[in-house]
Order: sequence, then structure tokens, then C-alpha cells
Amino acid sequence: MDKEKKTNIYKLIFYAVIPLVVSVIYVPPDITTSQSIYALASFLVIMYVAIKALKYFKII
Repeated sequence: MDKEKKTNIYKLIFYAVIPLVVSVIYVPPDITTSQSIYALASFLVIMYVAIKALKYFKII
């Protein structure tokens, strides 16, 4: 494997794991698992729609 690709994989893992750990740490104690899943799903749908809209209007 190319050294640059290996570095990019490490960066991807690092930048994916740190936000997951931080989000788990800062979840309020009275939030249920189903609420967390619904919130994550809603966030992903909103991000998907926003990115599609930006691409439709050729902003990105």
C-alpha cells in the first residue's frame, strides 16, 4: 500500500473515532438509546438533503 494512502486511512480513522467518542461522552444521562438513534438518523437525513440541494443548485 502506498504511504500516502496509508496516511489517509489513519487520518480517516482518527477523524471518525474522535467525534464518536466525544458524542458518547456528552450524551445526557436521561436520553434513551432509541432517542439517540432517531436523532442520528434525523441528522443524517438532513445532511443528505442539504448536500443534495447544494449540488442541485451547483454551489458545490
